[in-house]
Amino acid sequence: MENTTILALVGFIMVGVIVYGLIQSKITPIPVFVIVSCLAALAVMTSPAELFKYIDDGVKTTMPIAVLFIFSIVYFCVMNDVGMFDPLVNTLVKLAKTNVILVTVATSIIAILSHLDGALASTLLITIPAMLPVYKRLKMSPLTLLVIIGAAMSIMNLLPWGGPVARTAAITKMDITELWHSLIPLQVLITVFVVVFAAFMGVIEKRRGAGLGAGDDHVVAEVEEDPKVLALKRPKLVWVNIALTLGIIALLCFTKIPLYGAFMIGLSIALVVNFPNAKEQLERFKVHSVEALPMASILLASGVFLGVLKGTKMIDAMAITMINIIPEALGSYLHVILGFFAVPIGMVLGTDSYFFGLVPLAIEVGSKFGIDPVNMANTLLIGKNYGVLVTPHAATTFLAIGLAGVELKDHLKFCTAWLWLLSIITLAAAFLMGTIVL
Repeated sequence: MENTTILALVGFIMVGVIVYGLIQSKITPIPVFVIVSCLAALAVMTSPAELFKYIDDGVKTTMPIAVLFIFSIVYFCVMNDVGMFDPLVNTLVKLAKTNVILVTVATSIIAILSHLDGALASTLLITIPAMLPVYKRLKMSPLTLLVIIGAAMSIMNLLPWGGPVARTAAITKMDITELWHSLIPLQVLITVFVVVFAAFMGVIEKRRGAGLGAGDDHVVAEVEEDPKVLALKRPKLVWVNIALTLGIIALLCFTKIPLYGAFMIGLSIALVVNFPNAKEQLERFKVHSVEALPMASILLASGVFLGVLKGTKMIDAMAITMINIIPEALGSYLHVILGFFAVPIGMVLGTDSYFFGLVPLAIEVGSKFGIDPVNMANTLLIGKNYGVLVTPHAATTFLAIGLAGVELKDHLKFCTAWLWLLSIITLAAAFLMGTIVL
């Protein structure tokens, strides 16, 4: 019993220090995960040989996902470079013209499609510059633009190469393809719902007076592009690139090929087709690896944390301690309670500390009350996603408000309530569809 208490105490301290370090953002996640985890293992008298084994076991669980993240992010970034999304974006903007509701619907569709790469920054960089001039011209609030993008990114983050699903697969050791396939029906339904939500926000904007006085001038303000960016466009290869992307998605849906394998093949073909010169191919990979490598490195480093947490049995001891605190009557509904409050909890903890600190602990505690680990993880995953653009200490939040030209307090005040409501609605839909169970 004494050993269990010590393990639990050190475990809670380890998780607390890691969460604090990630929230403060004064040190990058990689040393936080590695150094704190190793010190915690040594504190409970783990031998160097045992520690190395725990590290090896943990990193092996996150390695395939890290590789997937690198190749999928680089692939979609290359597709953005060559202009695969341009025709659709331009068409939607022209069709929307001065119709406020069509503008908000177009915003949701552009955000959904541009988030196919699973990268928050690229979605913001595509959607906000394309739509903000239209919003300004129609006197629409940029906060409406941000909340629609936040909703779209939240549901698209359920793609297997998105960070939250990758983290969940790493934590549960579930095959990431199977995990995604179980989420597809919900993702399809809520994607449609996000478009409906965007139309609803358009109605609100119209009632507020947006669009009045727009006149008959349907000329949409255009964003000037850098000549270097234009030089990368491949308009003659648009359909080739679309076909290649659809082929990759087909491989993901209908075959058992490892997800990273599909993107390795796709990226190789994309680079050769769009950039026949070896120097250009290397340059594209170098440019976008800057975006992909940090997250992949964090996933690998988190493997050290997961390995130590499980190898030393700290997580078991922490679960036993928490079980003694939680009332028996509430134990079987722990995932529902945590899922309901996932957005505010995620806003406080941030993505890494939420998934690598809270979720493993919640899974272990929930299993003692008969809650399936995957069921717990899916509930926390689905609920948390809607907090992605309202986390006050996340870089992407500041990128979003910077591009849209709004204050953080206004952004949080307006967007948090709507996104939390969408989170609860999505969880209710997931329960009704059987994606997660009570």
